[in-house]
Amino acid sequence: MNKKLFSIIFSVFLLFPVFSYALCEGEIVPCGKDLNDVCEFCDIFELANNIIVYIMTCLAPIISGVMLILGGFYFMIAGVDPSKMQKGKDIATAAIIGLIVIFVSWVLLNTFLSSMGIAEWTGLGNWWEFKCD
Repeated sequence: MNKKLFSIIFSVFLLFPVFSYALCEGEIVPCGKDLNDVCEFCDIFELANNIIVYIMTCLAPIISGVMLILGGFYFMIAGVDPSKMQKGKDIATAAIIGLIVIFVSWVLLNTFLSSMGIAEWTGLGNWWEFKCD
């Protein structure tokens, strides 16, 4: 099989957006669904929270999964070429480190806000959940 044809088929099936719809449900924009649902200032913060949650729970795992597959693909086609083997290792390592950085930063921020009492003092409680009243 031609390498160019294989890469096109690989890209179409793995990067097709339908796969992400199954994992990522819900609305990002919290207001403006009809004419009576007017957006308020508070909705800006809820929108920012929804974008962050979408990136952490939907985009980051999908993109890192695709990058791990790409790194494994480079391992498979490397043969005796050490540069392709190293490229596969670098891609897989970067994907894993990226996921670790994203989720460890969330845990550290959560720990900091909870241990300093900022979450309770400001009334945020679960600071990552934001809803307008």
